[in-house]
Amino acid sequence: MTAATHWRTATTPTGPITGIGGTAAVVAASKTARSAYLGSLDSLRRTAQREVYAELLKAAHTYEATTGAVLESVGILLDGLLSKQEGLPRRHSSSERSAFRRAISSAADPEPVAAAARQVELEGPSRVAAAARNVRATAQQLSTTLNSIEDTDESLRPATPADLPREHFELLKSAISTFAETARKHLNHR
Repeated sequence: MTAATHWRTATTPTGPITGIGGTAAVVAASKTARSAYLGSLDSLRRTAQREVYAELLKAAHTYEATTGAVLESVGILLDGLLSKQEGLPRRHSSSERSAFRRAISSAADPEPVAAAARQVELEGPSRVAAAARNVRATAQQLSTTLNSIEDTDESLRPATPADLPREHFELLKSAISTFAETARKHLNHR
């Protein structure tokens, strides 16, 4: 090989340097495609999360509104039970008390909240799922309290302190607020 031929071989554009550049281009294109694919998946996942979070908030706010609407009836029943125990006349008739009990029983169904919370638990992440479990637990706690008033034997002292339904209602409101804040932080975090 002559010196002139050797010089042409070393500077040929199809030498090893071109192969390295081609490999880098393929790797870069692969990373770009992967990033676009994962970005689409992340967008779909966040959309699904947003939808189940919204469903839980809708169910929880509906439950809050319906239980809040019967808190006065709860107080009336508890006052009536205390009046009877103390030998005082009741201010409401038997049919009115029955209507109060029906309204309380109807309002105290936490199942829509529980079902929506289970969906949030599936979508996650764990801190949002924990907040959803708390909403479900406080809704169940309020339901138990309200139904214990309905099921109270009127010849006995009320098993539920008069302020307990309101306390459990406030706990529910707090749990809903905490869930909303936790979900918002998650959805806005990148």
